[in-house]
Amino acid sequence: MELHTYSLGHVLPHNDHRLPHFRPVYANYIVYKQHRHEFMNQPRARAALLHGGLIWWLALHSLGFNVLPSILDGISQEAVPFGLMLDINGQTYFDDELSDEEVDFMCGTYYVHNNDGNVEIVSWWPRPQAWAASGLNMGFWSSRCESWFQSCLDNIQQGISRERHKSTNDANGPMTSKQWKGSLKFNPGTNKLMKNVDAVCCSFLATAFAET
Repeated sequence: MELHTYSLGHVLPHNDHRLPHFRPVYANYIVYKQHRHEFMNQPRARAALLHGGLIWWLALHSLGFNVLPSILDGISQEAVPFGLMLDINGQTYFDDELSDEEVDFMCGTYYVHNNDGNVEIVSWWPRPQAWAASGLNMGFWSSRCESWFQSCLDNIQQGISRERHKSTNDANGPMTSKQWKGSLKFNPGTNKLMKNVDAVCCSFLATAFAET
């Protein structure tokens, strides 16, 4: 079995240095959105719905809430050769898991090769590391998360975001992880709270498995 992965790919530099730097427009976002919808119709794409956070919401935004019960139908045929393998108390379990490339794809990531030989990674939506460090990562999709998401969509459609332009000098295109982190600070105490919650959850699960 061969695994078919999805990616928006690499953007190579222009030979002519007078040409403008890569600046995706709304049409590029529509292409990304169509590819994301295509990917989400693959059986193993249920892994995106299990991922949580922004990737979970992007997956739902492609398919809608009616798809949620199908997650419980079980793993796809690709889970055993390509997915996540867990060994718990001598028992082996498998589940669907997104590859790193697919995680980047879900966030609308481009790998932009500059004329100086460096590669700049930019994305339409914050990648997991930036999202995890943000003030919106609170363990559930809050009304504030939804307000932020809809605001971003409106800005992309309009082609300009005053907030982004002010803080990043960017014309509402995809941003680097550093730029995303700068625009997602909000309440700085949220990140510390979530780290404490994760630590308590891990401790509880470790104790529970030890007792079984």
